[in-house]
Amino acid sequence: MLKSKKLFEIQVYRTKENDYYNEMRSYIEKINSDNSNPLISEHLRKEYGGDWKYNEIIGFLQFYQYGENQIRCEYWDTEATRKVRTRRKTFVQVSNSYCNEMFSKSESNLALAQLMKNAVEHCENRLKNKNWTLDRELFDNTVDFIDWKSLLN
Repeated sequence: MLKSKKLFEIQVYRTKENDYYNEMRSYIEKINSDNSNPLISEHLRKEYGGDWKYNEIIGFLQFYQYGENQIRCEYWDTEATRKVRTRRKTFVQVSNSYCNEMFSKSESNLALAQLMKNAVEHCENRLKNKNWTLDRELFDNTVDFIDWKSLLN
């Protein structure tokens, strides 16, 4: 069995953050149009599904080093056939090789960071036809500062 090392994980969301909050605002305004009671608005916000972060996750991309020279990605998705607002989710592995990028240990940190970006973009493009979105904020803020050579050796 080949050795594998987990590198990072990116959440897959049902909808974009701005779209979610716009839909939530419309929902609340439709029911509580005069904004007469802030407690009702808070109740409706929770009833709608709460905050976007974490509550709208429908999947995960888990990137890992496979063997000596491969970066792979596991894709975990919810079992539901329709992706709707819900708080009851069961995640199942859909693929253990959603992307497969080869690398050389002699590559520079800059080249390895670009390889990671390419792997994430490959997965993002595969999910775009479903209009799902990745929460890339943490990845994008750190990818260029990680010592990939040390991590992958």
